[in-house]
Amino acid sequence: MAGPDALRKRYLLAVSGGADSTVMATLFHEAKLQFAIAHCNFHLRGADSDRDMQFVQEMAARWNVPILIREFDTLNIQKDSGKSVEMVARELRYKWFEEIVANFDHLVTAHHANDAAETQLLNLTRGTGFRGLCGIPPVNGKIIRPMLTFTAKEIRQYADNQHIEYVEDYTNRDETIARNRIRHSVIPQLEALNPQYLRTNSHTRQILQRQYTFYQKHLKAEIQDMLIDEGWQKRINLQKLAQNENNSLILYEILHEYGFSIDTVEKIIVSNQIPVGRSFYSDSHILLIDRDYLILQPRSEKKENVLAEIYSMADLKTYFHIEELEYQKDMVFSKNPDMFYIPKEKLTFPVHIRKWNHGDCFHPLGAPGRQKLSDYFTDHKIDRFTKERIRLLCINDQIAWIIGHRSDERFKLTPQTKTYYRLRPLALSF
Repeated sequence: MAGPDALRKRYLLAVSGGADSTVMATLFHEAKLQFAIAHCNFHLRGADSDRDMQFVQEMAARWNVPILIREFDTLNIQKDSGKSVEMVARELRYKWFEEIVANFDHLVTAHHANDAAETQLLNLTRGTGFRGLCGIPPVNGKIIRPMLTFTAKEIRQYADNQHIEYVEDYTNRDETIARNRIRHSVIPQLEALNPQYLRTNSHTRQILQRQYTFYQKHLKAEIQDMLIDEGWQKRINLQKLAQNENNSLILYEILHEYGFSIDTVEKIIVSNQIPVGRSFYSDSHILLIDRDYLILQPRSEKKENVLAEIYSMADLKTYFHIEELEYQKDMVFSKNPDMFYIPKEKLTFPVHIRKWNHGDCFHPLGAPGRQKLSDYFTDHKIDRFTKERIRLLCINDQIAWIIGHRSDERFKLTPQTKTYYRLRPLALSF
């Protein structure tokens, strides 16, 4: 019977309808815990996906518990992502869980001992560190996994003995999927060597998790000495990093959670030839080599039509000839559309060079108000082929310059300007 603390909490159960999650939900129901069910329909298996959704809906109705359902057009989302269907589905699932779990004390998943062993082996095949060897943690923030101590066989035996109905997912037998190959071909071979392999593996992971906790405690102290965390931006002191005998390990631990590989770490640590201003990119972040620091910050979420994402003056100079000049009264400025003048303080990073999008607006220099780019192009008789070649210089998500055509009023020089930059494109084939 559940303790008094558990009875007070509210749980959100991730339920697919398979044996593992259905048994878990049944145990929560029998323990009279407060819970709601969350179900994802990825529409990957035609009528079977809808059958699973209906099964879970009927379960929730039978128990009179709340149910939240989210349907995804997974294949369409995955199409241009460069990721596997399995990875995209996982990301969609957990992103949705993050959105809805705020009203609950815990998100509960039905991962079991087989899942944890499979994850450990998958991580080994892909290359991993300490954390990957730990497999799936039993607790991760709000996420708890109460089924981890049980094997898949034990869960199914329990379901059969208790006459608990569940649905089967035939794709779990598709060995073109790496996890399924490990499940059906690799783990049986390991069990042939050690019939208690899953139990042994579970004990090993428990030891590794304790060791990892100890390791993290000491690593945190090392990182705090050289990392300045400003929320959206993090700076790593290069001098302190260089002086630390474990610099490669520490840098990897900082960077790998932001998607950077060990190859990037080795390039930074081993090579003394990387110039200031050089940037490295992951899917989510950019790492800039500065004089005294490595600067880490998120990439812009607005990637559509972005051709260049620039975080330093050094990188900007690969696209433009840039002069820093003093502003003086009565100056006469060139009307050459290939010249762009901007107060020094208004040139802030990141800067984006991108194509134009329908709906884009700017405030033409000298004009009384905003104008759609499409209207500007029409007024100036700019043909479709020229429009396709036009590039925009954007600062703080605002169009500062239609390169080679017109600058924006919001970025103009004023009598209060002391220092300004003059930019000229080095090339228009961005």
